[in-house]
Amino acid sequence: MRYLFVGDTHGSKDLDKLCRALPSLQLTPRDVLIHCGDFGAPWASDDDETLRWWQALTCKKIICLGNHENYGWIRRQPVVRRFGCRGYDLGGGLFAPLAGQIARIGGRSFWFYPGGFSVDFLLRKPGYNVFQEELTPALQARAALNKLLRHGPVDYVISHDGPRQHVMQRFGFPLGLPPSLYWQHLNQPADSRTHPAFLLDQVYARPDLYGRWYFGHHHRDDAVGKLRCLWQHMVLEDGLTGQAQLIEPSA
Repeated sequence: MRYLFVGDTHGSKDLDKLCRALPSLQLTPRDVLIHCGDFGAPWASDDDETLRWWQALTCKKIICLGNHENYGWIRRQPVVRRFGCRGYDLGGGLFAPLAGQIARIGGRSFWFYPGGFSVDFLLRKPGYNVFQEELTPALQARAALNKLLRHGPVDYVISHDGPRQHVMQRFGFPLGLPPSLYWQHLNQPADSRTHPAFLLDQVYARPDLYGRWYFGHHHRDDAVGKLRCLWQHMVLEDGLTGQAQLIEPSA
């Protein structure tokens, strides 16, 4: 079994990096593709060509949902149990774990934390291209963290956003809490939902809790220590040896 870790594809907009890499990788039904969010399919409707493309892939497909997702469609999909955890069945073998779920895949454990804050929220229409579900409700976010703390170490953390401290140090982004305009725009009570980067800081402070950590969201290719941010690059890991191969899409 092999694990292919992929960052933001935004529907069909940034899917080409994966399309160009797949022929040489020759993924089989035993292999697993793990997407770090901003999957974005379908986008403007309940079905599109990109969603059907994903559903047709024969490998296992697990999506850690991001902020640029069609949550209006996603929340209508059935919640099922797969890989020992709960998540949305998006059809065609696509599976999106709920926040804090721990999956067991090929003998490895994965803790998933989806979602991200849309900094361009004022340019987006609530219920159409920005959704309250991009941030996890505060009580559910705390429960997601507690689940990891109770479980103990996992082989992988998979998230869309990265921990705030790490992102600020590596990328210089001044990450702050959502402003009051955000809550007004989405018609939500102030601070009723949790910015992922702040919660993930608590995981980041406990490196004993994870072996490797993959995330996306920030449109950077970067790796230091146990953490890797994916954008154009992808990573293919061998489930037996643990060896990781960096995949750079061909021109």
